[in-house]
Amino acid sequence: MATVNKPTDPKQKEADINRKLQFYGILNAFRLGKVPSNDQIDVALNSFISSRALSNPSTRLSAEGRELVADFVDVVKHAKALLLSKNEGNLLQDFIWQTRQFDASTVTTPNSPLTKEEAKQHGDKALQGLRTLGTLLITNGQFRKLLSDASLLIRDMAGDAATNAATKVRPPEDKLKQIDMPADDNTWHEAPNLSKENIRSQMQSVYKKNPAADAKAAANTAVEGARQPDGTLNPPAGVQAGASAVSDKVDANISDKDREAAKNTAAEYRRQAREYLNKKVPQERRDQTVWRLKKMVLECQQHPDYQQAITTLLDLAEQYGKHGRTMASDGAGTAKQTRSAFAAAEADLKTLIERFANGTSSDDMWSSINTLYEDADKDPELRNWFKSMDTYVRKCLQQQGYIMDDDCNKEWNHLYDRGNYLLRQKYRTHTDRIIDEIKFLADQFDKDPQNKAFSISLQKLFTHLGNDENGKPKFKPHLVKDLTEVIIPATFENIAYIPIPRIEYSDKQMDAIVENLVLESDNFMPNVLEVASDNFFRWGRKKLASRHKNSMDVKVSGVQMDLRDVSYYVKKKSGFPSITDQGVVNLFLGGEGFCFRMKLSTADPKDRQHFFKVDKVDVDVKHLNIKLVKSKHKLLFNMFKPVLLRVLRPVVQKVAEKQLKDQFNEMDQTLYMIKQEADRALEEARADPKNAPNAYRRYLTATQNQMLQNKQKKLKAKEEAAKAAEKKVNVAMTSEESVFPNIHLPGGISSKASEYKELARKGEKWESPVFSIGSSSKSTDIPVAPAVTRKPHATNGSAHTAAANAATPITNGGYTNGATAKLTNGGMKNGNLAKPVTTTANAANPLST
Repeated sequence: MATVNKPTDPKQKEADINRKLQFYGILNAFRLGKVPSNDQIDVALNSFISSRALSNPSTRLSAEGRELVADFVDVVKHAKALLLSKNEGNLLQDFIWQTRQFDASTVTTPNSPLTKEEAKQHGDKALQGLRTLGTLLITNGQFRKLLSDASLLIRDMAGDAATNAATKVRPPEDKLKQIDMPADDNTWHEAPNLSKENIRSQMQSVYKKNPAADAKAAANTAVEGARQPDGTLNPPAGVQAGASAVSDKVDANISDKDREAAKNTAAEYRRQAREYLNKKVPQERRDQTVWRLKKMVLECQQHPDYQQAITTLLDLAEQYGKHGRTMASDGAGTAKQTRSAFAAAEADLKTLIERFANGTSSDDMWSSINTLYEDADKDPELRNWFKSMDTYVRKCLQQQGYIMDDDCNKEWNHLYDRGNYLLRQKYRTHTDRIIDEIKFLADQFDKDPQNKAFSISLQKLFTHLGNDENGKPKFKPHLVKDLTEVIIPATFENIAYIPIPRIEYSDKQMDAIVENLVLESDNFMPNVLEVASDNFFRWGRKKLASRHKNSMDVKVSGVQMDLRDVSYYVKKKSGFPSITDQGVVNLFLGGEGFCFRMKLSTADPKDRQHFFKVDKVDVDVKHLNIKLVKSKHKLLFNMFKPVLLRVLRPVVQKVAEKQLKDQFNEMDQTLYMIKQEADRALEEARADPKNAPNAYRRYLTATQNQMLQNKQKKLKAKEEAAKAAEKKVNVAMTSEESVFPNIHLPGGISSKASEYKELARKGEKWESPVFSIGSSSKSTDIPVAPAVTRKPHATNGSAHTAAANAATPITNGGYTNGATAKLTNGGMKNGNLAKPVTTTANAANPLST
């Protein structure tokens, strides 16, 4: 008796279908803005880690394959610890919810010249304009070529860095030649003096005095500087005095020779870096890049969609700018309302960033940025420069061809000179502080221990994936074997049961519904695939022409099905007999099941095909059995079942043969169209060989375009055919999408999917019970989120800028900037004393850095 690879297990089938439908519910929850909580993520990841494939890898895997599985588990564990620790309190979930739920149209605007409907229309126009510009940009050849060239340059510089690192590590050639030579006979060297006194004396050769005594003196200076005449303490003044004392001590106790050597070393490094960058990106290349960027903008400007999109965005920006100015006087309440709507989201995002940055507060960075805004409010020259830059950008984007004119270059040079004076001279201290604060915060990301642990685990995984024990790239065929012979087959087996949505059909003659159709992946995959190839080649001369031909013989067998409890509904609306039936049927296709054999060969010049043609297709359907479990006409069906199967089998075979042949002929036509489009692109590229895409890029682009065209043609043809025949075909996942919502079939997948979709809607705010997946327990070793504190650090200034801005000093969070304390603005902010910053470390030791 014919059997299938995996007979249907009703209990396992029910549980597996519920799991897959829960994923459908999770997808709908994401669409509604719902997200899983930390506890739900924890349980799901723990269940994933404890699954059989990860906790007990197959013994058929190679040793390195099992090692890679362990590395992958390590990556998941570190990612889980990183996310759950930094996201303590579900901050990320709350941020996503707050930003998705905020509706600007609900904010009441005082004396607003726009209605809420007009504001919504403007928002839609702006979104469409951004989409248009984005599409033009990513499809532009100049933009893609610039990205490609930039990646090549980065790879070249990375190769130089690796070579230079290896050169520094590698010993000199003369030393390598002597590696096997013994030392001279009876040669002795003095033992190094590693005593504490010797090390201390060497350190004091650089720092001439006693560090402990100097630190104590600086602390006393800080206390005296903080003490006020009335006996109270002023911490910012004390910090400033202490830092000044430290700076004076450092300047006095480091010799001029050491200070000069350090300056020379830093200058040499800067000179080498400039020379290297000038070598890699010379002035000619920079000018060419600017010209190519201008050419990209000009090409986009020539597109009709560009002008409409950019005009819409600029008009909306100008219009809303005018509204903002006219409403500034009476808009305080609106601003507070909008601010309160975003306050929670901003606080969540700020805390998340600071936690990932090793618990470092970002207040100093925002304070430095705000300082430049205050400068623009007070200084008409800086404010007008920002306005001129805005006008220049608009002119370049909107006025076609202006970006290529000489006037554009002259105006840019003028704006650049003014900006260089304002930002690098007049307000250099402020701009330098912004850069330093950003650098400091980025450095804290690198120093975060959890970020480091996750990065190391990820690097370890990729190193074992493509490198040998010496760290050199290596192809590992045994890993490919693990993938093809173990992982992929196991994946198909574990897919198990695949629920098919409810299929509905309606026309003038009948209505039909099929539901509860479930495919089993292990049965549906062919058991046998055979490919035989025959090559013929003839080289001829004189009257005999050369000829070559290739043919293939493809055999597939063992496609099986064991479909149980398939529900159906049939209503014949016209003709004889007019019947209505609803029931349950089992479909069985065992043994060799569905088989086919197809012979292909290269197309001849006289054929309609271009690359290959289908010579013959033979389809066979064996061991097909249909059993009615429930029906109004069960007795009638059983009487005619033998006749029905004898008639049905040849029809199925002929239809399958035609479908296979048509599909392969369509594939041949598609490949030919791709080749034509790629050849056309090559001809066009010959006019501009420098920007010509490679063969891979040409064929990839042609394939994408052809696939999109085929999809649109099929969809259009299907709609026209259905409209002509008044047919309606619907695939409904839930009863809400059904054409026949009042017809309920037993064991319906659409009913279960509707339950999970409804479950996705439950829960307050961003929460939903549909995300509760897995059976493992919660983790107990998740680190506590780091406390966010403001950390002392140094920012750079200049004597010139400090002197220029001495009248309006700017604070740096209430503490001074390290060694440059005399050049910074200490505890002052716009002429007023700033609030002191108090942390545990600073309270104990005001001079700690």
